[in-house]
Amino acid sequence: MSHAPDWVLNTVCATIAQRYVEGNLPIEAYANRMSKLLGESYSDCSSEKLYSAAEAMLFFLAEIEEDDTIKYCDAFIYNSVMFERSGRPRKMKGLFYNPFTPSREGTGGKAILTAFRSFVFRLRNDVTLTEPAEWRLSSIPELKRLSDIVSTEVVFSDAI
Repeated sequence: MSHAPDWVLNTVCATIAQRYVEGNLPIEAYANRMSKLLGESYSDCSSEKLYSAAEAMLFFLAEIEEDDTIKYCDAFIYNSVMFERSGRPRKMKGLFYNPFTPSREGTGGKAILTAFRSFVFRLRNDVTLTEPAEWRLSSIPELKRLSDIVSTEVVFSDAI
């Protein structure tokens, strides 16, 4: 089985939540579309998993009465992409390194939500975790594939 790395799932689920808030389509449309694209490389990216994790992120922000969903999603995406769990900068390239190498263990929706929850509380205490204004995922050449997935055009028929 090829499992998506946790940072890829974190990025995709936060993007689904963000695009749902900014857009005018059902959250299922974003989850279905990105699941289909991720499914080309990873076997554990079901639309239900992505949908439930993104929805749980939004419910969590509503529960703690946070209004700035976009700020938290942007910062979470930035930190998931640029840093390892330990806080070290993520290695993007190397002679025998591929950042998209499947992980040995799958990441569940609960783990994605736990990572997001802990990040939100860290961000509330340390505003230096926000992403730089000029940072864009598309500006990292090694992550073009991920950038294409999260910025793909989604239409209403994707919800079906």
